[in-house]
Amino acid sequence: MKKHLLLAAVLLTALTTVRAQGPNNSGKYYQGANGLKGKTLKTKLADIIVNPRNVGYDGLYEAYKKTDTRADGFVRDWYSNATNYRHGVDNKGNYSKEGDMYNREHSVPQSWFGSGGIKSDIVHVLPTDGYVNNRRGNYPFGEVNVATYTSQNGYSKLGSSKTAGYSGTVFEPNDEIKGDIARIYFYMITRYESSCGSWGHDVFTSSYPGLTQWTLDMMMRWSQQDPVDEVETARNNAVYEVQGNRNPYVDYPGLEEYTWGSKTEQAFSYDNYGGDVLPDDGGGTTPDDGGGEVVPPVDGQLALNNALFGTTYTGSIPKSDATDLKGTQNGVTVVYALGEGSNRYCNDQQIRLYPGNTLTLSVDDGRLTALTFTLGGTTNNSLNANTGSVTENSKWEGDASSVTFTCDGSSGHIKLESVQVTVTGTTDISGLKATVTAPVVYDLQGRRVAKPSKGVYIVNGKKTIIR
Repeated sequence: MKKHLLLAAVLLTALTTVRAQGPNNSGKYYQGANGLKGKTLKTKLADIIVNPRNVGYDGLYEAYKKTDTRADGFVRDWYSNATNYRHGVDNKGNYSKEGDMYNREHSVPQSWFGSGGIKSDIVHVLPTDGYVNNRRGNYPFGEVNVATYTSQNGYSKLGSSKTAGYSGTVFEPNDEIKGDIARIYFYMITRYESSCGSWGHDVFTSSYPGLTQWTLDMMMRWSQQDPVDEVETARNNAVYEVQGNRNPYVDYPGLEEYTWGSKTEQAFSYDNYGGDVLPDDGGGTTPDDGGGEVVPPVDGQLALNNALFGTTYTGSIPKSDATDLKGTQNGVTVVYALGEGSNRYCNDQQIRLYPGNTLTLSVDDGRLTALTFTLGGTTNNSLNANTGSVTENSKWEGDASSVTFTCDGSSGHIKLESVQVTVTGTTDISGLKATVTAPVVYDLQGRRVAKPSKGVYIVNGKKTIIR
């Protein structure tokens, strides 16, 4: 899930701050929040992150060079995937359509809060296409039922709300940044908890939790569906360098559960986040213990996304010299052949398989016996395999070391969101115990780890010791 069709989306200065200033290394930044929970935790976090070095409204464009630069040098556009804006150049003049210029977008509309330091708080003031920003206006974020406007490639939408609890007009950001938006809102109601109640608009409340129930439910769902990734972590580090404060909901994936969700009765601990320890039964199947035993078949959940391939691209068409995307996760290698022309697309939410594209999954140690795809929608197409069979366009069963899939049709595409891979006769492909179903593992800097060694990691949103 998850980011914005980026090429890595950070500058070297942002990357170098991860180790030097990340709170998970020192524990000092969030020390005051240790042992707290629920409403009390939220208030203490507000005290911790309250004193940024605000760069001012005029300073945002310069700050974006550090916080929102794609690896190809262009501006990261949060509302459009069809722009290539140059920093400090394409933010001038007027706009009459998408692609004319970029400007500064308040994720919490300025008309809701007025003035003050919040106007230039870079955590929530984002670079976006000016025209799309204008179409958003001051409508709340939400999930669109019937769209009255969509940006190019259907990236952003405006229309009637389909989210239970609200029936007005809403602006829906793309799936790949919904988690980012949610964690920005978590930051906003924490950082500005004493004033956010006056923002209103059926979104904010004057008392804990700080968001109306329909908004909180939606944001919690968005955060789960699009978890923190390396791009968001890098932006958080860059913001810290520029502004001097951090977003704790990015530093600690799942922290919102301790603040508003299922763990409000559990004390947060920066040094023992989640407190889970994967047991060592001495059987030789934990990472790096040299046991080398063959373990039972493992079903591993593989997300077909940019993190898997190790390379990300901007826009719907990757670089002209790119011929395929390739990566290995949990022992399974995935290759997505982009084909020719404009029919190629890969982001952290899905791979779109067009006629002429191919998707190959292979395993070096063992055999593929089942592949079950999660489809995000099809357009008069079916999924075909070069071996075995595909039932109901979503499941392949057979016995092979490599399977290649194609899209059958003359137009349209298939949206592949994830695939459940069953491998038999293999050594440990999960990187953890055979009883663990291929969890999503991040290191303490928020970078995804395919096969962790011994140490402390964030596993399924919890700080976990792997022994």
